[in-house]
Amino acid sequence: MKLLKRLVITVVAIFVVILVIGLLLPRTRHVERSVMIDAPACVVFAQVNGFGHFNDWSPFVAVIPDATYTLEGPDFGVGAKITWEVTGPKPEVGGQTIVASTPYDRVDTELDLGPQGSAQSAFLLQPENGGTRLTWTFDTDFGLDIPGRYWGLLLDRQLGPLFAQGLSNLKRRAEALPKVDWSNIEIELAVVPSTTIAYSTGSSGPDPTEISAALAATYGRVLSFVSTNGLQLAGQPLAITNYWDDRGWGFDAGIPVSGTPNRGAGPDSPVRMGETYGGRVVHAVHVGPYSELEKTYKKIEAFMVAHSLENNGRPWEVFVSDPGNVPETELVTEVYYPVK
Repeated sequence: MKLLKRLVITVVAIFVVILVIGLLLPRTRHVERSVMIDAPACVVFAQVNGFGHFNDWSPFVAVIPDATYTLEGPDFGVGAKITWEVTGPKPEVGGQTIVASTPYDRVDTELDLGPQGSAQSAFLLQPENGGTRLTWTFDTDFGLDIPGRYWGLLLDRQLGPLFAQGLSNLKRRAEALPKVDWSNIEIELAVVPSTTIAYSTGSSGPDPTEISAALAATYGRVLSFVSTNGLQLAGQPLAITNYWDDRGWGFDAGIPVSGTPNRGAGPDSPVRMGETYGGRVVHAVHVGPYSELEKTYKKIEAFMVAHSLENNGRPWEVFVSDPGNVPETELVTEVYYPVK
């Protein structure tokens, strides 16, 4: 009996010691790893600001290979979410949601770890030596979870190597993308409605003077048609690109209108009625001379590659500023590129 009593006292004493030590252990834990990536911050940001390609570089796919992944919410930015589920003898569910996103500086996520609780993670981007230093962090609060506090002692040793592997995978992916910095222009993925336009087809050589003359002549035909048919102007003039190659530039010059033409809009007319594309686009704002629009197009195309967006039609430009009233360096042109 005495032996049993001593055994119980010993077990209780050990339990109390474990409890006291556990309460003295830190309730929060922080893990982080960094990598230097030879790519602009905007390119790296595109890889962590959504989950479309998260499993292409995430180290956790190998850790839980039997998981089923589901994407929810927007493609990029706040609200983008990935969930995972493992069925079988040891079922597991969880998810990660972007809760804050600051281009091209940081992305914060909230982790739902199911029975294991929740945690916070972040990707921090810092331009450095012509590239980007990317830091991946993980923070959790165990509260009064004593076993969790003990597990926290091993957290850096367990998560650290996985984070390092993931960053290495992401580095290879980002460095294989075009090294084009689009951070100095306003650019976004958006959805636009279709617009009714009166338009006419034109073409020009690549010289800016030729382009200006061709556009002026084509818009002249459109404006005459609009006036003759009693239509109302409903927006800024635009130009839809049909081709840009060795032949020069082929385009449809259009003007948004309202009303119904009463004559001269048949298939043989030099001016016709039509609808612009409606749907998902990459929208960018170009400020400066028209002659530098090609640079903006290169940035849009790099943006599309980095975000794995496929072309879905003819791009077009909306001429917001009147070159007769605005200095060339301040001209505003909006560019729309249809994507799937």
